[in-house]
Amino acid sequence: MYKLSKLAAGSAILATAALGSAGIALADGYQPKGKVVYERPSDWSGVYFGVGSGYQWSTVDVDHVPSGVNPGAGSANTGIGISSDHSDGFVSAHLGVQHQFGSVVLGIEGGWMSSIRDKDGSHEVCDSVVGVLANPQLAPGNFCSARLNDVLTIGGRAGWAAGHWMPYVTGGYANAGFDFEDRIPAAGGASALVEQAHARLGGWYIGGGVEWNVSPGWTAGIEYRHYDFGDNTVIAHGPAGGALETVQFDATTDTISARLSWKFGRPDVRPLK
Repeated sequence: MYKLSKLAAGSAILATAALGSAGIALADGYQPKGKVVYERPSDWSGVYFGVGSGYQWSTVDVDHVPSGVNPGAGSANTGIGISSDHSDGFVSAHLGVQHQFGSVVLGIEGGWMSSIRDKDGSHEVCDSVVGVLANPQLAPGNFCSARLNDVLTIGGRAGWAAGHWMPYVTGGYANAGFDFEDRIPAAGGASALVEQAHARLGGWYIGGGVEWNVSPGWTAGIEYRHYDFGDNTVIAHGPAGGALETVQFDATTDTISARLSWKFGRPDVRPLK
């Protein structure tokens, strides 16, 4: 404790001496070389666009809808189908506009993301009951998979300007494309396509992130989102294109991404006066 007290006292003496010397020098007419440039406070208002990259985790359920049931019935399915987990990297782009009101930043942003690899989700054994389906494509022993293709979004953002940092929350409408495949396994890892389907699901997303004003006009950040999509029923087709059966899609997705944005009309770097 004694040594710490001595160190603190010595530091205070040195600081006082330095300040006193500087004051004397300025009083004598000495001017320091160069001008002190003060940093301009961050202004989050404006139109911006950017790109991103990250990872997504999706759970995609595909169920058989029995014949005679209106495909628009939504939840009318037999429970015969699969639940496929699809995780993959993705790339994205976004465009938005926001305005700063004091410390509060409000805006709206539209975006697009697409999975990187053309890879199906986990191949599950099709869950089916023999004799239930008129055309039992979802047959026992077949392998089924489903995957996320892309997501379109538009929603709001609300942030808190904290200097060069801005934490924020976001949420809005989302529309995503999903694919489904049913294959018959064969020796050597090969497989023959039985049926396939594509559907677009509308839903919502909510999330949050933080952005950092790295330089005038440029911001970088990280963001998490959760997506929940509603039901949609479509017709599954065979390899030759013929309609085989009606299936219903239902899915959820979680993403985490790194983002880089550029704001139009960035201010010039000037010292404050």
